[in-house]
Amino acid sequence: MNKKQNTIWAAAALLGLGLLAGCGSDSKPAASEASAPVSGSAIRLTGTSGDVDLAKPAARVAALEWSFAGDLLALGVTPVGIADDGKAAAMRKLNGGQPLDYAPLGERSAPDIEAILASAPDLILGDTDRHTAILDKLRAVAPTLILNSRKGSYDDSLGDFRQIAAAVGREAEGEARLKQHAEAMELLQAKAEKLPVRKVLIGVARKDGLNAHSAFSYAGQVIQRIGLENVASGSEEEPYPELGLEGIVEADPDAIFIATDDEMPITDQWAKTSVWQGLRAVKAGRVYEVDRDVWTRFRGITPAESIAGEAISRLESVSSQ
Repeated sequence: MNKKQNTIWAAAALLGLGLLAGCGSDSKPAASEASAPVSGSAIRLTGTSGDVDLAKPAARVAALEWSFAGDLLALGVTPVGIADDGKAAAMRKLNGGQPLDYAPLGERSAPDIEAILASAPDLILGDTDRHTAILDKLRAVAPTLILNSRKGSYDDSLGDFRQIAAAVGREAEGEARLKQHAEAMELLQAKAEKLPVRKVLIGVARKDGLNAHSAFSYAGQVIQRIGLENVASGSEEEPYPELGLEGIVEADPDAIFIATDDEMPITDQWAKTSVWQGLRAVKAGRVYEVDRDVWTRFRGITPAESIAGEAISRLESVSSQ
């Protein structure tokens, strides 16, 4: 599948999730330029590196992981800064294709402390895996809440969303959005139950290998939430196991979703072999290239709807042929 087709499918999935989410309410809150939360009293937040106390809801939030930026946007709050890895186009995609005004804060793996300081946040959102080691530096700038995103599960993402909603004083809006999300996922599950195929594999393909997103991963759990079966084995310690062609043959899924931003992923080499051509998914035309940002980097409740919605749309389109 070419890149243009992949982009069209990603856009369609994003549009589809908006239509699905509308079943719970008219729309998500619009992100204002000021992003001012409602007034409130002192707040205690619970993270993986301890509690964080705020005297009042945060008005200026720096997001060091893309999922946190997405959650803020879903609550109608524009982050003052995002560790965007220098990928402004991805941030625009995260914002539904709309321009996003924020200060770039360097790479997620190595955020720019000086840039964070210059953005004058009153709260920093950091990731357990990436930012626990620099927590003291971050707390020297502003109160810092550490949440489990990069190696967290789908359930973790729901808990993170509640913490972020509380941090900006938008708990009521957060609960309304979570209800909307649950309704959207239930609709997708009902569609999945009608599909003739259920066994799927999600993998990130590089030049030199493929990492499967197992049932312990975020995307893997999203797929399971709507009733599809994830064929990849993994663990809490290793949610993204390396998987070779022999392992894929052994699992022989009904459908394969490949996320890559590599020009020459290893799956291109595999596709030339008779072994790959013998896979059930390949013979049925159910191998799909998907947007790596949406499927593996964004996380959060809105991307979950995108992933689930695109998976169902792709499988329905082939099943109806």
